[in-house]
Amino acid sequence: MKELEPFQELEIKFAQWNQLDPKGMVACSSGTAALHLAWETLNPAGKIVDMCDLNMVACPRSVVLADMEPRFTDCDHFLLVELGDVPDTCDNLLVTHLYGRQVDLTEIRREVDYLVEDLAEAHGLHPFRDTDAACWSFYKNKQIYGEEGGAVWFRDPKHAKLARQLRSLGFTDDHDFTHVPRGHNYRMSNAHARLILPSLAEADVNLAKRRQVEQWYDAKVPKEWQMPPRDVVWVYDLRIPGMTSEQQDRLVRGLNQRGVAARHCFKPMTTLEEWRGTQPVSPNAIRLSQEVIYLPANPYCTAWDVDRMIGDLLTIADQVL
Repeated sequence: MKELEPFQELEIKFAQWNQLDPKGMVACSSGTAALHLAWETLNPAGKIVDMCDLNMVACPRSVVLADMEPRFTDCDHFLLVELGDVPDTCDNLLVTHLYGRQVDLTEIRREVDYLVEDLAEAHGLHPFRDTDAACWSFYKNKQIYGEEGGAVWFRDPKHAKLARQLRSLGFTDDHDFTHVPRGHNYRMSNAHARLILPSLAEADVNLAKRRQVEQWYDAKVPKEWQMPPRDVVWVYDLRIPGMTSEQQDRLVRGLNQRGVAARHCFKPMTTLEEWRGTQPVSPNAIRLSQEVIYLPANPYCTAWDVDRMIGDLLTIADQVL
């Protein structure tokens, strides 16, 4: 029996860890590549994909790369897509489980042609039973990580077979230079797979340590700033009601100057140059994107680290708010 290459070993073990059929798992070069492969493979007849306005830019860009059009919906107070606001005309839906919180997909009010999940920040959550494709990133700041990489799982193994061809420039199994259309060089290197496999082996320990870090934060962050619970911990986000974008900039900059890896919240896609003016702005997304920042919750954080970061946060907040 031919020995598996590291990227193939990763496909099998990552699928098993997620309690999924390994035949549907396709390793690729990045989380963005996973999203693009999902839409290129599914190739829906309807060319509009609904998604949350408050999002990571890779989500709408992956849709555009597949010659489709993103349509944006506002978020709820969990920073997740407001499913009740998804238009009745929705044919295709891309759901992002932002900052480790899971969208309750049982609340989808109508059947869609294709459902794709972005689990890049939510390693440890299982895809919804009716999901057509689920996507992950293995970038170095994720719960399961290497230096770079991604994966996409398809409910239909036939879709996975096509995706394996598309990730390799559309080469067929015969490798005779007869190419499947619209393929890209999205292969995962064995060097990256070798970095990801040890992290996968420690995934459960990693997630447990992150949960402990979350608890340390909860004990220090003012209750009125705390966000709803996370289903799995990637980062620790918090919300300061009434904070303006200028105050947010000053707060994040001040924390960074003290060595705290604080980050802004994602921006609404309708405020970015690519989509500005094409669709109505989302009021919740605008407000929350200004009021939310996030702090690191990696498994190497100690209680002392958290205490220091929150001390710096409170000091700088007193100066800028």
